[in-house]
Amino acid sequence: MSDVLRERRLSGEDLTFWWADSPMQPTTMAMLLVLDRLPNPTRIRHAFERAIAAVPRLRQRVVEAPLGLTLPHWAFDPTFDLDYHVRRHALTGAHDLDELFREVSPAYETPFDRSRPLWEARLYEGLPEGRAALFFKLHHAVADGVGANAIFAAMTDWEREPADEPPAEPVPENKGTWATEPPLRRRVADALRDRVALDLERARAAAHALVETVLHPSRVPQALMALRSLTESLRFDSHSPLRTFGRARRLTGVELPFEGVRRIKRALEATMIDVILTIMARAIGTWHRAHGMTEVRELMTLVPVNLRTPAEWVEKVEVGNVATGLLVPLPIRLHHPIATFREVQRRVEEKKADPAAGATPMLADLLGILGRQLVTWMGEVTFGAVDFIVTNVPGILATRHLAGAEIMAAYPFAPVALKSPASVALYGYRDRLFIGIDADLATMSDVDDFKGMIVDAYRELAAAARVEVPA
Repeated sequence: MSDVLRERRLSGEDLTFWWADSPMQPTTMAMLLVLDRLPNPTRIRHAFERAIAAVPRLRQRVVEAPLGLTLPHWAFDPTFDLDYHVRRHALTGAHDLDELFREVSPAYETPFDRSRPLWEARLYEGLPEGRAALFFKLHHAVADGVGANAIFAAMTDWEREPADEPPAEPVPENKGTWATEPPLRRRVADALRDRVALDLERARAAAHALVETVLHPSRVPQALMALRSLTESLRFDSHSPLRTFGRARRLTGVELPFEGVRRIKRALEATMIDVILTIMARAIGTWHRAHGMTEVRELMTLVPVNLRTPAEWVEKVEVGNVATGLLVPLPIRLHHPIATFREVQRRVEEKKADPAAGATPMLADLLGILGRQLVTWMGEVTFGAVDFIVTNVPGILATRHLAGAEIMAAYPFAPVALKSPASVALYGYRDRLFIGIDADLATMSDVDDFKGMIVDAYRELAAAARVEVPA
């Protein structure tokens, strides 16, 4: 039994999101898909059955060991109920996209039921011109943004009416019952056996690290440099007066033409993340100035970086978290957009070469050794040092369909850090770059103004780069 537990233990990175999650700091990510029509009811259920068959994690819940004897592990939910996870709603009020964003915001901030698999999907009807929407939210312990692409790909189709729609086995359900747990004596015995196996693995890992240190002493200074760099980043203080952290979230979105962003990228001989961070630096800088926070010159910005190969983004169905994070002090007070771009580019390259960037996955694997309380404290310290989050998820640039409905737009959303006014997530779909904004209403009540600032920053950078961009 311990072998089974070991195979299903949460990985180090997944564990950090599971343990860090709290009502004050939820680790929830989401996607809002705008559809050209209401999906076929039978086919939408089939789409989720297909996704669950391709990604078994969607039927699994996190099970804590009795007395915390070993690490939490994934286990299939014996009371899985697809109707609980997929629900239908009708829009009220204005029946427009802004009303849809307001409708999904409280659903996003509501914590998951930890006794069930950590995802929910809400199908909304009532948008203009017969359109509909699907709001899909997922706990970050299940997957990162790129891993969630596996779910997106499994439940959608290339064509509206595919000739050979893949079959899916009906999902077994056991509604209305509570899970029957094995006797406590057995669960404790299984946990103890797994704890022994876990301690042996840790001992072997420590011995291997010691041998590697003896054989390769030059790695010691590199490790110390990584630790020093990470410590300096966490000690950074932007002197931002934003210290209030609220519980209400306001989700909204804006979009940019992908070709326009590409033209800026080519004109400046830059990477996509350099252009995106420049736009966001200009926009959040404008927002700070509009609120009289002129003493803030830079913001510590968390930029998640995917570590998967391109072939794993969609084709290889694998969830979980496989990423690192760059902590970039983003300059927000430089006068000229090109000066901002050059400084952003320099700082990003500097952080990519930083030993701390490569050490992040290794540090995550070590967190399971430290215990939940220490990991939770470290998470609070880390996120407490973050002023802004910008994450760019590689998207699917061709048209996809969901149960006979064409997907018109795809807005992603990421968690907000403890003292950040907002997080910004970007997803490329078809010819548009969709930007989802998760705003903390205690600090950014004027998030609609911030949307306009992003568009203005994009146009400003295009003009400075001397390129014409599509509307």
